Amino acid sequence: MSDFLSKFNKDKYDDLVNEKEEQKEDKKAEKQEEKAPQQKQEEQASAVEKEEPVHKRETVPVSTPPSSRSSRRQDEEEEVEIDQDYGRKKKLRMWLIIAGSVLACILIFIIYYMAVHVKVENFVDQPVSEVRAWAGENDVEVELEQEYSMEYDANQVISQSVAEGDRIRKGKTLQLTSSLGADPEEIIPLADFSEMTQEEAQTWIDENKAENLQMVTEYSDDIEAGDFIKFSIKDSNIAESEYKRKDSAAVYYSKGEEVFEKNITIPDFTGVAKEEVEKWAETNEIEMTYEEEDSDSVEEGNIISQSEAADEKIAKRDAMEVVVSAGKAVIVPSFSGLTAEEATMNYPDLNVTVKHAFHADVSYGSLISQSVEPDTKLTNKDDKSVTVTYSQGRPYLHDFRGQSEGDLPRLFYEQYKSKGADINYIVKYVDSSELKGTVVDMGVFNEFVPMTYTVEVRISNNASAPPDPPDFNEGPENIYPEPGADEDVGQGELEPDPGAEESQDLLEDDENQELDEK
Repeated sequence: MSDFLSKFNKDKYDDLVNEKEEQKEDKKAEKQEEKAPQQKQEEQASAVEKEEPVHKRETVPVSTPPSSRSSRRQDEEEEVEIDQDYGRKKKLRMWLIIAGSVLACILIFIIYYMAVHVKVENFVDQPVSEVRAWAGENDVEVELEQEYSMEYDANQVISQSVAEGDRIRKGKTLQLTSSLGADPEEIIPLADFSEMTQEEAQTWIDENKAENLQMVTEYSDDIEAGDFIKFSIKDSNIAESEYKRKDSAAVYYSKGEEVFEKNITIPDFTGVAKEEVEKWAETNEIEMTYEEEDSDSVEEGNIISQSEAADEKIAKRDAMEVVVSAGKAVIVPSFSGLTAEEATMNYPDLNVTVKHAFHADVSYGSLISQSVEPDTKLTNKDDKSVTVTYSQGRPYLHDFRGQSEGDLPRLFYEQYKSKGADINYIVKYVDSSELKGTVVDMGVFNEFVPMTYTVEVRISNNASAPPDPPDFNEGPENIYPEPGADEDVGQGELEPDPGAEESQDLLEDDENQELDEK
């Protein structure tokens, strides 16, 4: 069609018109001579000329005389056979070419589309990990959003942005919504498990997705199998009305009484170390009890006897008892007939400590008490210390005249209080020629007194008396008071002497007068 249009111009159009006029004249001249078949051939030739004017123009030159062209055309018409289906076939071939090209383009487009797109599957209710694996194989990005859901378990897909069966271009993003599971902060109204069977309680846990509420079954000697035992929340500060899904809790149901077969053979533990018995009991879950006794023949830590005979059968968690040797024992004697020296010398296996104490009724040198009763057996695991106390009779109050007031607390503690006698003193200051602070008199001295007694001690308050020269062989004077000195001094009531205060005032006046005269 394009070739025909390219050849068709004005000049050729004029030639074609002239040629048609000539053909009309020739037809009129030959009309009488030609028969009907010839007319039919002329009509067919005319149709051919209309379809292929270019070809006819090329075969018949314009400069040829009409008579010669007519005769030549007739010769050609007689020789050429016209194909009436030529035009139809040509059009059909053209349409087939166009259709094939379109189909080829469509096929190429389909192949390309299939190569760069992938068909999306149904991921709802599937694990997110499977979606990621599919996306990695098909070069698709995954964008994930999460939300709490009671319908879907954690990490399961709830919805997808591209429906099942649709295609998504590779490199694009597939948006998914996945489940975080049930909301852990939600408060769950707890059921009354005591009214439920074990199966009903498990169904309630599954329906409410209480994943932190555990079902625990344990043996019970008192509750029948399948019955409720107890409910407990791990955090005791959380009330049952405030229980949240995230809180740890447990509901207990009974498995009934546990019965074990007596299929464990008891060994002979006599002379066996206690450690081996402990391992055997732990392995076989035997409730073993250990008692200790002293023994002169069985080494310490080994078994003396057992409650169940050897080679007998015992069941798991049955009770059994063994007696463990504590070694050779030391028998504590009675120290009443012994002196203090004999008590410490005659019993080297005991740590004997001797003390002396005053006693109003027990004579001097006799035993007052001992810390451990006689005939008591002491083994190496026991404390072998024994304290024995001997009597010093009634307290004897010594003469403390000439002693310093600062020594009185120590003397009264060491000689009386430390030995059980409650002997106290009170201080009274008097006028005396002795050095200030010297004991010049006592209410009672050098005689026996009761266990509880208070004596009056008189102290000189003369500050003008010359001090005694220090004894350098005795070392420096201890200017620090003994511990408890203030407490001992405070035990007596100070009774100021009015005469002593007046004497002190006179001495101070005399000294001031001498200074004025000088």
